[in-house]
Amino acid sequence: MKFNQLTPIVLALSLSLVFAGCENNNQKEEPANKTEQNESVENTDKVDKEKNEETDQAGDQKEDKDENKEAKSNSSLKDGTYKASANGYDRELNLEVKIADGKISDIELLDNHESDPVINRAFPIIKERIIEANSPDVDSVSAATYSTTAVKQATLAALEEAGLEKDSIKVTNSTGYEEDRELKEGEDKSTDLLVIGAGPAGLSSAIQAKQDGVENVTVIEKMDILSGNGKFDMNFFDMANSEAMKANNNEVTKEEYKEKFAENSWDSDERIDAMTDGAFEVDSWLRDQGIKLEYNFGEDGSMNHMAKEDEYAGNYIQTKLEETANKLGIEIIPGTKATDLIIEDGKASGAVVEDKENTYNINATSTVIATGGFSNNPDLLAEYIPGGEELPTSNQIGATGDFVKIAKDHNIKLDDMDKPSVFPKILDPRRDLTGAFDNNFIFVNEDGERFIDETSSGIEYGQEMVKHRPVYYIFDETAKDSFYRLSSQVEKGYIDEYDSVEDLAKAIGCETDTLNDTLDTYNKAVKGEADDPFREEAGEEEINTDGKLYCVKVTPALHMTKGGIVANEKAQVLDKDDNIIDGLYAAGEVTDTSGAYSSAVIFGRISGKSAAENINK
Repeated sequence: MKFNQLTPIVLALSLSLVFAGCENNNQKEEPANKTEQNESVENTDKVDKEKNEETDQAGDQKEDKDENKEAKSNSSLKDGTYKASANGYDRELNLEVKIADGKISDIELLDNHESDPVINRAFPIIKERIIEANSPDVDSVSAATYSTTAVKQATLAALEEAGLEKDSIKVTNSTGYEEDRELKEGEDKSTDLLVIGAGPAGLSSAIQAKQDGVENVTVIEKMDILSGNGKFDMNFFDMANSEAMKANNNEVTKEEYKEKFAENSWDSDERIDAMTDGAFEVDSWLRDQGIKLEYNFGEDGSMNHMAKEDEYAGNYIQTKLEETANKLGIEIIPGTKATDLIIEDGKASGAVVEDKENTYNINATSTVIATGGFSNNPDLLAEYIPGGEELPTSNQIGATGDFVKIAKDHNIKLDDMDKPSVFPKILDPRRDLTGAFDNNFIFVNEDGERFIDETSSGIEYGQEMVKHRPVYYIFDETAKDSFYRLSSQVEKGYIDEYDSVEDLAKAIGCETDTLNDTLDTYNKAVKGEADDPFREEAGEEEINTDGKLYCVKVTPALHMTKGGIVANEKAQVLDKDDNIIDGLYAAGEVTDTSGAYSSAVIFGRISGKSAAENINK
């Protein structure tokens, strides 16, 4: 059997390509190394800070906005084209502002290092807001706070060059969703199907229901941009019977699939059967939406998929799902959060929602919950996964477990809330997953010494890693060339390259002899000349210290929370007595499931089908 040479992944949910280097202090710009939607949290304090920034600085910024209105209207701008820059999520963001007839007529994004899945969705929104207001004094885009605040700052610099009085406008990072904002009672609306959450599960649910004949489908998303954590994933795994697998003569039977999935699953037998059936159908369904995952990689029996050999699956899939939803006429309302369910006599009939200005009810015959987990909620982590709150997270900023309390309030069954998924290494201080599946690498502390079994995982592992930060991930050219994620990150300059151990030690700030000894001890264990001081099994390959070496700061991350709302094989939500709640469905990370990305799409489709049956009966 001939296979593409790319090693399989265990978790393999990947975020955008990264910038982070060993002691690259000259490239660390504030707030460039801070985080937006899926853009990294450095520690618990930073999680709290980011959370506050996404729900946003309240009163003083609102007052600033009011004071700036006069500055807007009195500004006198000279026509022309002006270039400016500001510190974005990652280094410098550059743009060009065009002034015509004394007003902003266009903004063009130039060289930048922002996360593509974020900036490509957020820039059109912030551009429209700025042009409409003729001012950068507008709300930043939630789930893209740092990037869009940088756009506002750069635009302000361009306007001041064009003649705007300096300091007449103050740009903040407020997104307008302050928790203490005053909300008005809005007008209720009705729909056939309400989907809460526009990530992989929510979009798949809405599309499937529309395809099954539901006329009115409404999707709400609390963030300003869509697609949740899915848009950052590298690998769409656990999909069988794909065209890419057939091209590789790579066959997995349903029996083999079920046995493999069940090994590490706590889902019911019925849900595992549903997952298995869905895994054999989902490639065909994706292709019907124009989504062709052409690259199946890994060893015999691998079900790993990317869009292409050099293109991540996540952003490709999610962009196409968003396009499909729009083509089908599905109503999508961003910036709208569900704050409660409407349930009476064991039957769900919609949700209470709020946007920036109003709170109102959306009445629906069927309701699907697809709001994600609680990786970005330190309080819930401390309650259910003690120690998890100490770890950074690689999950998106909206994963705050909004429906945990709502579920409790409505006697909805929750289970396996103590089950986390910890990813061994992400770029620090970003949240981008990094690394390959091989084990020919080491972690060292700032003294150039190893301190942990680098192949382990879990909460205790994560706590130990965090305790030793900064932690440096060191690998060689063989490892770099073995895996697209690493090679692409190196190619973009996000991971630093060194010609010698001496150069690397200098960058880390440790003694060359110490680092040489550390690498030599690792290599001796690989050759069987000594025991590895930290691993039960030594690495499979030596780290070549005569060639180029690569290094980047890393930290572990709480990648997903696996417990949540209990739903059956039809995605029907159960109460604490295991009764089905009529008209209520759930899919994705909000549910109690061992699955991940592909499972979110599969059970998203199942929830859409079940919701449609309820509506059409």
